[in-house]
Amino acid sequence: VVAFKVLLPDLVNDTLKLKRFVNEARILSRLRHPHTVTLIDCGRLADGRLFIVMDYVRGGTLRDLMDQGRLSQIAALRVTRQILQSLAEAHAHGVIHRDLKPANVLLDDVESEQFVVRVADFGIAKLGPNYEGYMAGIQPVTNQGTGFGAQAHIATSPGIRLGTPAYIAPEQAFAKEIDARSDLYSVGVLLFEMLTGYQPFKSDTERGLCLEHLHTAPKPINSVDTQLDVEPEIEKILLSMMAKDRKARPDSARSVIRIIDQVLARIAPVESALTSPLPVILPSTTRRADTHADDTIEFPRKGPPTWIWGLLAGLGLGALLAMLIR
Repeated sequence: VVAFKVLLPDLVNDTLKLKRFVNEARILSRLRHPHTVTLIDCGRLADGRLFIVMDYVRGGTLRDLMDQGRLSQIAALRVTRQILQSLAEAHAHGVIHRDLKPANVLLDDVESEQFVVRVADFGIAKLGPNYEGYMAGIQPVTNQGTGFGAQAHIATSPGIRLGTPAYIAPEQAFAKEIDARSDLYSVGVLLFEMLTGYQPFKSDTERGLCLEHLHTAPKPINSVDTQLDVEPEIEKILLSMMAKDRKARPDSARSVIRIIDQVLARIAPVESALTSPLPVILPSTTRRADTHADDTIEFPRKGPPTWIWGLLAGLGLGALLAMLIR
């Protein structure tokens, strides 16, 4: 049993979508980490549609799991650790995922009371400066004379931002320069939601949610619920991953893994941090940031610069105070 992904017929002539589909196959063909989905085959069908064959992951998604409630601290840390292991390999090869969210984190082998995290969907991954050297060893993959060749590179039009509003890094939300630390921000949001059952930011619009990521500091995690009792080291590293300035975030996925390992060694010393028992689900009602929060978005960066919104908000507040004084 495999997962078979096919490009829709009406997208065959969409150059951008075509390149992204091809690039996902090319990226997956070189990623070998057990916490990343595995590419089995790729090519072109007789009718011209491109396809990717991947291993089928049976346990659902992290979204399915979190919809049942918040995770225990040990379970959340182990899920996060495995996501970071997948990212560490990708980042080492110049690949930035850019769309980390619960729906793109698959859970395998739940039936045996253990699960393995598999990071999926590299369709909008950004290729960093290390990518050219990394791709130098790739042989073109062809099928029936048609190429998944090395000439197909992912492209992003100027002024276009990509990602999922609830989990997007501030710099990514406003089409600024990104790097591996942008993925770490998204992982921080995931960890926050796993531990609390709540997404850290809420807005009724996509732009409003992006502005929350840009301007609003997340609450200290233990203040969300006094019963959480999250380890201080984890709260500290989580808030650092969610720093607004990417330069203030941890320098790599591996540096976060080291901290998680230290905490797991203390709070779960008997069980290996490399295996994960079925997570303990603690009662909570998961709050979605908005109806579009889990949808990957692609829309032009239009409208006034961000500073104008702040100015207008200030002027509006001043007008309101003047009315109250009168």
